[in-house]
Amino acid sequence: MFFCIKLKKFAACAAAIFFFAAALIIITANGLEHAAVSTAADNSTERDEVFVPVIMYHSLLNDTSRAGDYVLSPEVFKSDMQYLMDNGYTTVFISELVDYVEKGTELPEKPVAVTFDDGYYNVMTYAYPFMKENGLKGVMNVVGKYTDLSTEQDEHNPAYSNLTWNEISELYQSGVFEIGNHTYDMHSMTARKGCKKIYSENDEEYRKSLYDDVAMLQGVLADKSGVTPVTFAYPFGLISDESVDTFREMGFKALLSCYEKPNYISRLDTDCLLCINRYNRPSGISTEEFMKKLLKQ
Repeated sequence: MFFCIKLKKFAACAAAIFFFAAALIIITANGLEHAAVSTAADNSTERDEVFVPVIMYHSLLNDTSRAGDYVLSPEVFKSDMQYLMDNGYTTVFISELVDYVEKGTELPEKPVAVTFDDGYYNVMTYAYPFMKENGLKGVMNVVGKYTDLSTEQDEHNPAYSNLTWNEISELYQSGVFEIGNHTYDMHSMTARKGCKKIYSENDEEYRKSLYDDVAMLQGVLADKSGVTPVTFAYPFGLISDESVDTFREMGFKALLSCYEKPNYISRLDTDCLLCINRYNRPSGISTEEFMKKLLKQ
């Protein structure tokens, strides 16, 4: 009888010890799992923010007498692209940045965006063949009025011509370029200064003026070139805060500025796309010197 009582007490103690140990294991496991999730979240946050340098080119000409802040020789452009390739950078479309933010689509390890403003024909003459041969991507931001004039004249002179509607379509269909909107007829320093709000305008008048011009180019690009841009580039980088909501309502996903600052693109943060900074590429400095500024984080 005494033996049975001791046996029962031993069994009860053993059971208690077992349940205590099991509970301890569960608590420890949950703690480790929580720590692992926290660490993964921290790492994910780090990975979600991507440094994306963006270059702004304009005209490419072999005429050294015209070299300046917005005119570069084709050889220097090729040197820039070769430098990026040699250092592991991959060119991306601005729409790929949009997909990264909105859909979580992966970007290459070292992305860089190459943009061209104003729609010069010489970019198609000198940059396009090199880019196509080397698997590079670019963004061509076109001005509608310039394109209309070049389409009417159809001179195809690299010294001064702009792209025609058919040439814009060709660049887009090639997969080498995506097309951005750079206004139909607001690329000038008149009283408005680009597409900024005029002092005398009220908000409604400004939104209508901006919408009418930019929507006109959207419509013509769709009709004549088969393109509907999701990117808008501010002429001269002159930004009005009131324009952002108008562009969002029109379906634009990314707005390009001329601020020379680094870009950090984050998943689910659409605001980071509403003022993408770009470094203008002038003549007069070496590829190495320009890249040192562009690639500094």
